[in-house]
This record gives sequence, structure tokens and C-alpha cells, in this order.
Amino acid sequence: MSEIRACRLDDIPAVADMFQRTFRDAREPAPPALHRALRELFFEHPWQDPELPSRVSEADGKVNGFIGTLPVRMAFRGRKLRAAVPSSLMVDDPHKHPLAGAKLIRAFLNGPQDLSFSEPISPLAQSMWERLGGEAVPSESMEWLRVLRPAGLALAFAAGRMPILGIAHPVARMIDRGLARRGHFATTPLAASFHDADVDDATLFAVISEVAESYALHPAWDAGVLSWQLAHAAGNATRGALRRRAVFDRSGDAVGCYVYHGRPGQMAWTLLVLARPQTVEPVLDSLFAQAAGAGAAAVKGRTQLRLLDPLLKRNALFFRRHSAAVHSRDRELLAAIRTGDAVTSGLAAESWSRLIGDSFRQ
Repeated sequence: MSEIRACRLDDIPAVADMFQRTFRDAREPAPPALHRALRELFFEHPWQDPELPSRVSEADGKVNGFIGTLPVRMAFRGRKLRAAVPSSLMVDDPHKHPLAGAKLIRAFLNGPQDLSFSEPISPLAQSMWERLGGEAVPSESMEWLRVLRPAGLALAFAAGRMPILGIAHPVARMIDRGLARRGHFATTPLAASFHDADVDDATLFAVISEVAESYALHPAWDAGVLSWQLAHAAGNATRGALRRRAVFDRSGDAVGCYVYHGRPGQMAWTLLVLARPQTVEPVLDSLFAQAAGAGAAAVKGRTQLRLLDPLLKRNALFFRRHSAAVHSRDRELLAAIRTGDAVTSGLAAESWSRLIGDSFRQ
């Protein structure tokens, strides 16, 4: 029988080994960088809250399951709220401990937070979440993909499985240049009434603080927390350099911003796309043009209802692998999320974390 308790710092080695077996390569030991990332995320987060601990399941004196908790301070129409994001749900030998996962999710959802939200959540975890009173959010449950260089994208996928195929990069570039000359997969230039620029953390925080107010529900970031998150995200060497960019109108007022990982010839991964309702299109145009100029093969992100129609107009592809889920007893919070008047993905959730996609080789 598995018992649930708060995760302690001395549990990190067992959690790291379990993470390595579950999500990475079971043939290799958990690298030191993974140990450091787990300790940083779940014990050194600036918003760390002792009432919102990560949890482990334990049987016969051994840790056999884990669910991490990322605390988020939120603002909703002048109210300050506590939210929590689950991370890295895993169970060792689930056939032997079939209830451990459900117990971990129940313990997480029974915490004192006003709101719980997850991106993404596996079908099995989603069914447990829904049995405990949560729900999926269809408009937030898809991923979008804007292809910029189709031959380069196909090669990036193939070379990830067979590295020797990397020798075909010159051929892929030639094909993509030919398609570009015909106007295929072209990006839309930023309208003359707007301009964009790379920004530092302080400027990004100022832009986010201003634009986030156009959403009823959003994280109440402060400069220190945002910089801490970005520094952690920048350690994800697998996904490339972390880029921060903002878009301004003719008068110099901020209309939106975005943050993404990218490297030439590979997929660019967005961590944040934030825009006022009437200026989503120039923010997306800036993102796609900037990523294309940096050599990205495609740009990928999670859907928000506010972005959906502008993405469709820009020939983005949509697909679903896992759902976004939410849980709260506050109907107003749920309504804001259902109607797209909330920021609950990317830097608000967990896709900025190195646990998403990093190889931890450094």
C-alpha cells in the first residue's frame, strides 16, 4: 500500500532516478544536472509555499511515485490568488502500485490553492483529474505549428532519429530556398505602424505587466520571479538560445511580447505569446518573421483562444497530443479560462521548465 507524504530534499536522488527511468533513458544514471534542476524547481522557487509541497508516494520505505508542485501567484480582477501547477507525475512499476498515481493527483488537488491547472496532461492523468472534479479545456488543449522551412523541418525530425542524415542539410536548404522564391511558407512582414525589438528581462517584465492586464486572470509576476524563470529556462541547451522580444505601436506603447527557444534548422519552441486582443496579428507576424530570420524550420506553441483565429489565418497547423486541465471551486475562474480570458500556459505553467525537453547533459 502506497502512502502519500510531502517531498523532502533528501528524496531528490530517488526522484531523479525515477524521472530518468520514466522520461529519459533507463540505461543511464540520472545526470547531476537533473538533480540540480529538480532541487531548483521544487525547493528553490521564489514563490515556494510550504502549504503547496511536492509529494511522493512511499511503499515499504521506498519512494515509488512523485508529483511536483509549481506555485503560481495569480491576479483576477483585483483579487490575489494562489494557484498550483502539477509537474512530472510518475509512478515506478504502476502495475504493482495501481492506485499511487490517483492518490498523488488527489493529494495535489486537495491542496489549499484557489486554482490548479496543467499543461499538458496525459490521457490517463486527465481521466483521474476529471474523476476528482477537474475538467479539460479544449481551446487550450491543442498545439500549433507554423512551418517555415518544410524540407529543413522534415530533416530535423529524421536526423533526430538517424544523426547521419544531418549531411543532407545543404539539400534541404536548397529545396527550401526554391520554395521561398515561389512564395511558399512565406511570413508576413510586420506592418509599418508597429516595430519590434529584442528586450532584456527588465523591459520584458514591464511589457508583460502592462499587456497581462488585458486578461482577467493572469500570473502576478514580479521582476525577480520572471528573471528566475527565464534563467532556469535558458539552461535548456537542448532547445537552443532563449530569445525575448516585444512589439510596440507607433507611439511606443507595448502591444505584446513573446519568448521562445530556437536554433537554426530546428523547431522553435514558444514559452510565451502575449498580446492585447486587437494586436495579436502583429505580434504573431513579428514572431514568425523573427524566427524565420534566425533560421528556424518551424515555430511551435500551445493554443490560446485569443490566438486561434490569427493562427488559422497564418496557415498554422493544429494537433492534439495531450490536454490542458483545470480544477477550481470558483466558477468565475473557470469561466475566465473557458472563454480565453486567462493566461495559464507557457511561462504561467511548466513549459518553461528544463524538465520539458532538456537532455540534462550540462
